[in-house]
Amino acid sequence: MSEDSAILTEKAAKDMGVSVGDEIQIELEDDKKITVRVTDICENYLSHYIYLAPQLYEKLAGEAPPYNCIFADLKEEHEEKLTQVGEELLKNDSILTVSYTNNMESRLEDMLSVLDSVIVVLIISAGMLAFVVLYNLNNININERKRELATLKVLGFYDMEVGNYVYRENILLTIIGAIAGVFLGKILHRFVIQTVEVEMTMFGRNINMPSYLYAIGFTFLFSLLVNVVMFFKLKKINMVESLKSVE
Repeated sequence: MSEDSAILTEKAAKDMGVSVGDEIQIELEDDKKITVRVTDICENYLSHYIYLAPQLYEKLAGEAPPYNCIFADLKEEHEEKLTQVGEELLKNDSILTVSYTNNMESRLEDMLSVLDSVIVVLIISAGMLAFVVLYNLNNININERKRELATLKVLGFYDMEVGNYVYRENILLTIIGAIAGVFLGKILHRFVIQTVEVEMTMFGRNINMPSYLYAIGFTFLFSLLVNVVMFFKLKKINMVESLKSVE
């Protein structure tokens, strides 16, 4: 930080509609208000903060900043004495409370673990929807092309060759859909994350590469299952009856 730094956390900046270079008002403990120009925006996921350089605070407030917190970093080999250190500190009348951050990550994971079951339900529902859509599209495609497929059988095409004739189209459409879904899914993911956020928290916007691979893999898996089901439907096409039908 430089002497004129005023760094605002990202979620607070977004909620306030503030960007670098804008001015905001801060109300101090004695109801005194100061105007600060935001010099930077930093990434932060829990609660809202603004970090002021001590020189800037003294310049704007007319007094030295009052310090009411002390951050202590206990070395790893002494972590087992953490509670003991906290108890010793609380014996000092000047200290009101002691909070530990060593298990904050595990506490947050426990709080968010309730969402795991919801995510599993959403994934299963999305998979079932993908299967139903692919099945219906293939079913309609085959029913509308019965005469064409029956003609191929009459010309001597084997069942597997007729199936490959249809499968090539399905695989191509699946590839196109998977590529489009990667880009549209990223937009949808950002919308969902921003919708479920509460005022005091910000969730990560990053999507890891395995998530893309799983999504594409599941799409091709469902496409393969549909092709297997459709193979038996193709085998049942009656060449004579199909060619006799009037369009």
